[in-house]
Amino acid sequence: MKIHKRALSALLGIMIAASTAAGAYAYEGKEQTTPTTKTTTVTKKTTTAPKDDVKQGKTVKLTQNIILYKGEKKKLDIVGANKGKVTVKTGNKKIVSVSGTTLTAKKSGSTKVTVTVKNGDNTYIVNINIVVKVSSYDSSVSYKATKSPAALKAPALVWHKGVKAGNSFKLKLTGYDKVSFSSGNKAVATVSSKGEVKARKSGTALIKAKVTAGGQTYTFYTKVHVYTAKPAATVTQAQIDKFFGESGFIGSSIGVGQKNYFDAQGYSFLGHPAMMVKGCYAFHNDGGANGSQYQIGVGGYTGPARYVVQRSGVKRVFINMGTNDMVGSADYVYGNYVAYLSGIRETNPNVPIYIEAMTPVYAGGQRGNLNNANVNALNAKLAAYCKGQSDMYFIDINTPLKAGTGALPAAYSSDSYVHLTFAAYAVWTDVVVDYVKAQMIAEQRAKDAVTTYTESKTADNLKAARKAVKKLEASALKTKLSKKLK
Repeated sequence: MKIHKRALSALLGIMIAASTAAGAYAYEGKEQTTPTTKTTTVTKKTTTAPKDDVKQGKTVKLTQNIILYKGEKKKLDIVGANKGKVTVKTGNKKIVSVSGTTLTAKKSGSTKVTVTVKNGDNTYIVNINIVVKVSSYDSSVSYKATKSPAALKAPALVWHKGVKAGNSFKLKLTGYDKVSFSSGNKAVATVSSKGEVKARKSGTALIKAKVTAGGQTYTFYTKVHVYTAKPAATVTQAQIDKFFGESGFIGSSIGVGQKNYFDAQGYSFLGHPAMMVKGCYAFHNDGGANGSQYQIGVGGYTGPARYVVQRSGVKRVFINMGTNDMVGSADYVYGNYVAYLSGIRETNPNVPIYIEAMTPVYAGGQRGNLNNANVNALNAKLAAYCKGQSDMYFIDINTPLKAGTGALPAAYSSDSYVHLTFAAYAVWTDVVVDYVKAQMIAEQRAKDAVTTYTESKTADNLKAARKAVKKLEASALKTKLSKKLK
């Protein structure tokens, strides 16, 4: 006796419509960064069930693997559900909960979700091995449920595959007499006679597999979503404004120019940071030796930088100094700079310090030690110094402000000397903001990776977390996250 046509259709529908994750009887394969010329073998084998199997009903199992991100909700794409009974169960509701056919990723870890389809006397089971990760920026492929083809005679679980344009992956079928492939949108994705799918441009394409088995012909589907690039991790303007709004800027007359630029952009620009700047300010008058008129201040208080930062209550400070201190060699100025930074750090041990490189000098305005060779040497020393300090960062604003000229160009010079135009401050601000954005993303990815590991405790997630944390510059956060991985 042969298997009932509807039962065989349900079996093949469950198996073929699965995604590219590994399975014993399904589309499967690994996405490749470049097209491959290798072909996929199709095994010609018609499945025949013993008579006892038909009488007692047949149970078929399929295993798939997918990744979800914590907080995501995914409604399983099941077509033709009215043709049979579908139930979905989770192995651990604390990791993935189930409501009807909707999955919710609750916490990091791994669990199995079982989809059972009963069609007549036969039972078809798809075991979905789900890995849940934490990510503030990533998500699995989004899709709309596939409409049931009119000819579909049994329910099927449709898997959705996301592929970057230019990449390819293989579809593998086993257990049938014949199979042919076709794409519903060749401009988006093509498929070869051997099941190799090539993603061409952004869009969706329905890949069909026409299978002949036991004298019967069936058509099954996998929907391919092609993207040109995954969405880049982004930091919102609100996050940027909060970050800088909790920060302070220290500087001399060049810092005063920066304050004027910020004020010209509006009161709320970058969250209105504290501008602790003063014309003619320098290391040698920070302590008040030349009078309080040359010291910086905040909130009515004037005094040494270490106490100004303390009284300001800022969470971090950006410092641009050196122009009024270049009275000797780069080594001499560097020694004074380090002593100045050490004082701020001693009084404010938990306040991260961002050193903005000393700005360049106009080519015709170089005077004595205040020349670009000395400036470049000082910046190199400061950059190296920051690498050996925790929560101390060097931001190179010097190179962009030279615009490839080796000195401050006329467009960025307001006095053919050291002072800057608003155009220069715009470049300066963009460089600093971009640096902070990259840092915020790297820190969040590291925190997400560590959370994923601490909740799941798997070796793969431990490796990923260590890699993410390693990318961070020396900081209290890096130390804290590293301890969680030991």
